[in-house]
Amino acid sequence: MAYVVILRHVYRSVKSMRFHVLLLAVLLIPSVQAGEPEANENVIEKPVVADTPETFAKQSAWIENEMQEHGRYEFAKPADKQRVHVLLEQMSNLLQRSGSVAAMDESTRVALFNDQEEINGILKHNDSNRLVCEKTKPVGSNIPQTHCYTFGAIEETRRSTKRGIDEFGSFSRCGIVSGGKLGESRSTCSSTK
Repeated sequence: MAYVVILRHVYRSVKSMRFHVLLLAVLLIPSVQAGEPEANENVIEKPVVADTPETFAKQSAWIENEMQEHGRYEFAKPADKQRVHVLLEQMSNLLQRSGSVAAMDESTRVALFNDQEEINGILKHNDSNRLVCEKTKPVGSNIPQTHCYTFGAIEETRRSTKRGIDEFGSFSRCGIVSGGKLGESRSTCSSTK
């Protein structure tokens, strides 16, 4: 009799374990199928690694190009872009004076390293491929969901939303109002183009 009770308990435990494994699998599959990015694999951790003036000049030109429209760092704030430009100039001057990192004295090497790390921090933060995740509770549920988007997608959405709001605001500033009949409208604003 005790043997039957133990077998029944083991059977229920295994059945319960299978149920929990199945439940876990069912809960994980939608997040994989949703196409959410898995990691920041596309973010460049250290875009600047100063060694010689020649390699640094190539890196500097690439960074300046990527800070333009449609570049990797296009969404950097103007102050960040300006700071990167100033730091790149400082690093270039230090490398030109010494010829290479190996030929620098300790204080110059520290200054170069500090500039390099500041640039890398600014660029990593403004990388369009950087993943930004947030946990939110959907309406009607207490179960939080994680949503991840790239920094570039967030900024592009913000930019297009601002454009839409500005366009909508120009309609109200121009005084587009309803006419006397349904469907008619008249504008009190002259063409600004």
